[in-house]
Amino acid sequence: MSMKNLAIVGLGYWGQNLVGSVQGASEALRFSLGVARRPEALQAFAARRNLRLVSDYAEALAASDIDGIVLTTPDHLHPEQVIAAARAGKPVLVEKPFALDRASADRAIAEAVQHGTLVAFGHNRRFLPAVKAMSERIATGRIGRVLHVEGNFSSNYGLRFKPGMWRADPAHTVAGGMTGMGIHHVDLMIHFAGKIANVQAKGRRQVIDLPMDDNVTLNLDFASGATGAFTTLITTSPMWRLRVLGSKGWLEMVGGNRLMSCEWNDPVLETTFPAVSTERSELEAFARAIDGTETYPISVEDALHGVSVLEAVTASIKVGAACDVTP
Repeated sequence: MSMKNLAIVGLGYWGQNLVGSVQGASEALRFSLGVARRPEALQAFAARRNLRLVSDYAEALAASDIDGIVLTTPDHLHPEQVIAAARAGKPVLVEKPFALDRASADRAIAEAVQHGTLVAFGHNRRFLPAVKAMSERIATGRIGRVLHVEGNFSSNYGLRFKPGMWRADPAHTVAGGMTGMGIHHVDLMIHFAGKIANVQAKGRRQVIDLPMDDNVTLNLDFASGATGAFTTLITTSPMWRLRVLGSKGWLEMVGGNRLMSCEWNDPVLETTFPAVSTERSELEAFARAIDGTETYPISVEDALHGVSVLEAVTASIKVGAACDVTP
């Protein structure tokens, strides 16, 4: 496979993190071009990472030496930016969430299909070895039928929000921590237990001095009949837990690389997996998908359903009642 040259659009904290995960470390890809609103503020970073900077997305789309686009821009911009990439014939990887509503997500995917353009999705937690192990054990029936899924993904990043930041705007960071963190767990719940049929969500603002919920909890009904529960807070110490309970046992992932499991009445087993760069893993998977040697492992169907769940969560908080999820 030839080295792929990518452009990254949006060079805030996460965009810089993605560049750093592969630049000079991957044989599959490198970032050659960065698009930023204020390139002058990023000159030192660009020099250190050997990036050419521009301020216009159209330049990246028109560049003949760019094989693909990575979007780390505000979430509400993703659909139109994907449409522009599709019309330019540029494969595109989009950070999560793909969109904030299903209608705009469907419109972007329809445009990509029309132009035969690859769209990949930045759910990097799918690339954790513990997730792969859980998926294999569920698929082979080790814990039986999935009955219930529960999780918590929390941190204190909401304490850094200040007026004027796009993350601090409730119109863009919908349902509090669901957009920045909770969407990861939603994706994994869909991966492990299938489509979600119904969601009852509750949001509360308890700490931050902004018009945004900092505590969001969900009760979920899956199409399979399984149930689920999830909590995300943006004003507490970091936490990552995801548990899947089945008719023969359970699996629980803690902190990304620890996996505990129990089958029947056997003793609880614990496995610690080596740390990996999930960012590098997802970017290299994108490069292989561009090359045509592999299919990107996160399906369009799963990504669109995740958008539907996020939309239903937002609606449920607003109306104070359970809402159905668009399939």
